[in-house]
Amino acid sequence: MGSRGFYGCVDMIGEHPGWTLCIITNNSYNAEKLAGSRLARQGRLFITACWHPLGVSNRVAGWENFKKNLLIYRGAGVPVHVMMVWYRPQIKWFPEYFEWLDSHDFRVGVRRFVYDSFYSRIPFVRSRWKRVAGRTRLEKYSEAEKGFIYAYTCPKVQKYGLNLASTLGKTCFAGKDMILVKYDGTATLCAGCYGSGHKLGNVFDQSFRLRTKPVKCPSNSCGGDFGMLVLPDSEFGPLPDRMWRDNFVSQVEDIPEGSPVPYPHRQEMLEWLEKLKAEREKCER
Repeated sequence: MGSRGFYGCVDMIGEHPGWTLCIITNNSYNAEKLAGSRLARQGRLFITACWHPLGVSNRVAGWENFKKNLLIYRGAGVPVHVMMVWYRPQIKWFPEYFEWLDSHDFRVGVRRFVYDSFYSRIPFVRSRWKRVAGRTRLEKYSEAEKGFIYAYTCPKVQKYGLNLASTLGKTCFAGKDMILVKYDGTATLCAGCYGSGHKLGNVFDQSFRLRTKPVKCPSNSCGGDFGMLVLPDSEFGPLPDRMWRDNFVSQVEDIPEGSPVPYPHRQEMLEWLEKLKAEREKCER
């Protein structure tokens, strides 16, 4: 959102009546311009705001700015889903974030960080992986930390996104019903399979076509989000007939708006939150 050509792209998308824009953002930039766009006015803008308290110079000021921008989008009628990556030490602050978001009826999700082929290609992440690896391993989580993420996450994502069941060789509709498009138009199967061996072509090429048949997944793991919408598994019933507009679909189900937010296991989540707070208080004594 801070790049020079970003709002030109927003205007271009707005000129096509059948197009929608789903954005993953750290929500640090002023939201007023985007909230006032044609896409927002016409109900074609969807925001996933990812809160990274370790990625700001001042956690308290950054959180206040994050909340301010959420409320700007809310005032403009833009649907917002808040996401937080589940790793230490930022987990300990999660109860206070959740309480504010929940009191304002913002749906908030947590997602396990998975060091896969996507992140291994990013020098910044790769150089720091050994230092933070223990923060992302489920067996290193406390009882409350593990309890909350399992209570939030639906069974299918538990299997593939948390327990990291292998997807290698499984039938997948990536490339047919969903693709990853890079900044230059290069299209690949998905975020986990975007190397040279998985290129589908370029969307700016007039001859570009989606695949007509599913593929056998070439990856050992799936991040547990969009992949769950295109990876069949008879244990969990049929795939949905449409794509959700959430950029991170950790629930893989259509949670309606409501007050309070109708999480499938809301009471269990709240109970684990209380245990999280108790763990933090014990550590701070």
